[in-house]
Amino acid sequence: MNKNTIIYFIAAVAATGGLLFGFDTGVINVALPSLREQLQLTPSQESMVVGAVLFGAMFGPFISGFLTDKLGRKKINIIASLVFVVGSILAAIAPDTNSLIAGRLLLGLAIGIVAATVPLYLAELSPKDKRGRMVTFFQLAITLGILLSYVVGYIFGEAENAWRMMFWAGFVPAIILFVGMLLVPESPRWLLTKGRNEEALKVLNQLRTPDEAVAEYNETLKLLEEEKQNKSSWMELFMPKLRIPLFIGIGIFAIQQFSGINAIIYYSTDIFKSLFSDSQATLATVGVGIVNSLATILGMQFLDKWGRKPLLFTGLIGTAVCLGTVGLAFLFESSLPAGLRQMMLVGGIYTYIIFFAISLGPLGWLLISEVYPLKIRGFASSMGSFNHWFFDLMVAISFPLMRATSLGKNGGIFFIYMIVVLLGLFFAKFVVFETKGLSLEDIEKKYN
Repeated sequence: MNKNTIIYFIAAVAATGGLLFGFDTGVINVALPSLREQLQLTPSQESMVVGAVLFGAMFGPFISGFLTDKLGRKKINIIASLVFVVGSILAAIAPDTNSLIAGRLLLGLAIGIVAATVPLYLAELSPKDKRGRMVTFFQLAITLGILLSYVVGYIFGEAENAWRMMFWAGFVPAIILFVGMLLVPESPRWLLTKGRNEEALKVLNQLRTPDEAVAEYNETLKLLEEEKQNKSSWMELFMPKLRIPLFIGIGIFAIQQFSGINAIIYYSTDIFKSLFSDSQATLATVGVGIVNSLATILGMQFLDKWGRKPLLFTGLIGTAVCLGTVGLAFLFESSLPAGLRQMMLVGGIYTYIIFFAISLGPLGWLLISEVYPLKIRGFASSMGSFNHWFFDLMVAISFPLMRATSLGKNGGIFFIYMIVVLLGLFFAKFVVFETKGLSLEDIEKKYN
């Protein structure tokens, strides 16, 4: 097995965590009709079942933050896979609503863990010229997981106990992640922090040419020696010299979540049903998942060629134009010709998904896996993941409230998100720095 094959195998195994991320957040949408019918959910219970994953995910980074640096990237992902297994089983066999919520909380906890640790693991094992593509495997897997949940919903939609079958389906990738993580190596950079130098060099020789392995080994050792002279702890993240990485970890996810991705996904179902028949609307919704996955694959081809900043600028400008287009279609609903309005809405949604998938979608996870020093990288990446879930929760709370006002009827929500995206251009210009072609050690030297 050649070195590229090994690297891609590792990426595929680790990215299964992203597949579970996408599946377990998306499957509830297709499982709800069956759940409502069988468990007779009240509106408050339904809200708790849906929100349990998001709530659980907020706690995942707190668990992974110190364990990732203490136990290693590989072991924490194995633990997460077992939590996925238990959560999937509990959700599938749940005798009542409370048991289902408990299962969903466990699934959310596992999602919060892998969201922090998988991009970090992939970044540390990848060669610098492939790091963008490798880490973006995680985002691609998320989109494929969402698409898989749509397909599973379609297959089991009419079955008896449909929701149980859908949750059982999540058990399969959880087992794949568990078995796969047993077969892949530990991060060589983490091994070096624990003094396991021979193991680290052995892993590097599996993944790099002999010269590259020795050079990376020596470079990382030198960096660790320098860090020993300057005692570091997780508090270093909040020191002035790391102010820019700290801002990146906060800002990229704030812009990502307030770019309107949830609003677009939520509105797309209603929009498609208002424009097409039910069967056509279903196909159009599945189409969103397909476009999302294909565009993510497209973005993977450019991250290491164009660089992070050019793609971020492209994505921000593109999503802003699309948000404005959809907003105008709502604002002038009564005066626009039906065909033109349909083109603005459908075209705006699909094009938005493309621009988001090649930029804001993968760049959040990629940047937080790159910009932090090795000694605190596990903790810092976990904090970045927490930022994602925190802003996600803020959007989840604010969106229904705004939608119930005139902002929801005249397209004002989309204009608000458009303004956020345009402000993101200043963030991209003055805060984000280019990491394309730099080793993780080169990036770290920027702060020393």
